[in-house]
Amino acid sequence: MDLILIIIMSILLVGYMLFKAGDLFAPWTITTAVWLAIVVMFQFQGDLLYPLGTQFHTSLALWLPIFCASSLLTYYLLPAVAHPEETSRRIPETSGLLFTTLYVISMVITPLYLYKIMQVVMMFDTADMLNNLRLLAVFGDEKYGFLNYSYVLNQVLIVVALWRYPKVPLWQVLTIVAAGMMSAFAIMEKGMLFFLFASLMYILYQKRAIRLRSIFVSVIVVVLVFFLINLARDYTSSEGDSSESMSFLDFFAIYVLSPPAAFERISQDISTQFGSHTFQTVYLFLNRFGGDFEVNTKLQEFVWVPLPTNVYTVFQPFFMDFGYRGVAFFALVYGVLSGWIYRYARNGSGFAKCVYAFAVYVLVLQFYQENVMMSLVNVTQFVFFTWLVTQQQFALRWDWGESGSQQEWRDMDLLDQNEPK
Repeated sequence: MDLILIIIMSILLVGYMLFKAGDLFAPWTITTAVWLAIVVMFQFQGDLLYPLGTQFHTSLALWLPIFCASSLLTYYLLPAVAHPEETSRRIPETSGLLFTTLYVISMVITPLYLYKIMQVVMMFDTADMLNNLRLLAVFGDEKYGFLNYSYVLNQVLIVVALWRYPKVPLWQVLTIVAAGMMSAFAIMEKGMLFFLFASLMYILYQKRAIRLRSIFVSVIVVVLVFFLINLARDYTSSEGDSSESMSFLDFFAIYVLSPPAAFERISQDISTQFGSHTFQTVYLFLNRFGGDFEVNTKLQEFVWVPLPTNVYTVFQPFFMDFGYRGVAFFALVYGVLSGWIYRYARNGSGFAKCVYAFAVYVLVLQFYQENVMMSLVNVTQFVFFTWLVTQQQFALRWDWGESGSQQEWRDMDLLDQNEPK
C-alpha cells in the first residue's frame, strides 16, 4: 500500500508542475508533498517504529484526493486577476496606525506576561525551570487576563512585518520576532518557532527572495538546530551522561515520523456527545456559560510505538468522533477553505496573504496534529487581529482583490499616511 501511495502522490506532484497549478505553496502541493515525504521516509526508518497499518492508509486515501480536488476546484472556480504571479508577491497595504498600536501593545504586554509566569516558576527548583514552565502552561490555573493575547498578537505582527519589510524597518521586525520568542518561551511552546519558519519561507518565496533549494537547506538546518537543542537539554538533565542522550534517529522518529504510527493506536470514541474531540473548544466555551459538557484536554495521552509520542496527525479528532466519514468530510472543509484563501491571496488581497501564511503553518504540520478545530480560539483571534491590521479605513469591508473601485478606496485612504517607513 505504501508503494501505491508513493506512486500516486509522485504523479500528482508532477502533474501540478506540468499544468502549472498554483505554485510551490498551493494547498494541494503542500499536502501532497508533506504526505509523500512522510510515507517515503517511513520506508527507511527500519525497526524504530511500528509499521503503518490499514487505519492510516485508509484515512490518507480519503484525505488526499478529497482535499486536493476540493481545494483545486475552489481555487479555479473563484474569480481570478489577470496576473496572479505578480499580485501574489506585491507588498500588501495595511493600516499603519493599527499596526503601530498593536506593536506598542505587544512590546508592553509580552515582557509582562513572561515576568508574571517567571514569578511563579521561580518559586520552584530553578534546575528544572524549563520543565516547570511547560507544566505551568499545561496544568496551571493562573489567570493573566489581557496578557494572554501576547502570543496571538505576536503571530499577527510577525506575518504583517515580514510581508511589509522593508517598509517596516528591520529593527522593528527583529523586535517583533524577539517578542514572539519570548511568548513562546513563556509557555515552552515550539509552535511559534514552526510558525515563524513556515511564514518566513512562504513570504520570502512569494517575494522571489528564495528558491526551492533554499527551502530544502533551511528545513535541514532547522531540524538539526532542534536536535542540538534537545541534545543539550538531555545532556544537562543527565549531568553529562551521554549514554542517556537521544540519538538523531530517535529524535527524528519521535518528532517527525511517529504521528502516523501513533494514529494506528487510537480508536473511534464511543461517547454520545457530538464531536467531543473535534469541537472541544466549543464545549469548553459553552461550559463557561453554564453548560455541562464533557471537555477533552488538548494535551493528548502518550502511546508507545514503541517510542513515546502524543501526537496523532490531522486525522485524529475527526476519526475519533466520526470515523472515516469524519476524515472525508473535514478533508472537504479544509480543502475548500484553503483553496478559497489561497485564491484571494494570489489575487492580491492583503488580508488573505497574511491569513494564508497561517494556513501554510497548519498545512505543513498536518502530519503532526490538527491545528484549526483544536485551536479554534487562537485561529479566530489571529484572523480577527489580522483583519484589523489590513484595513485601510475604519469600515466593515472585506478586501478580496484588486478591482478598480477598491483601488480608488486605496487612493482616498488617509490612514496610509501613518504607515511605518
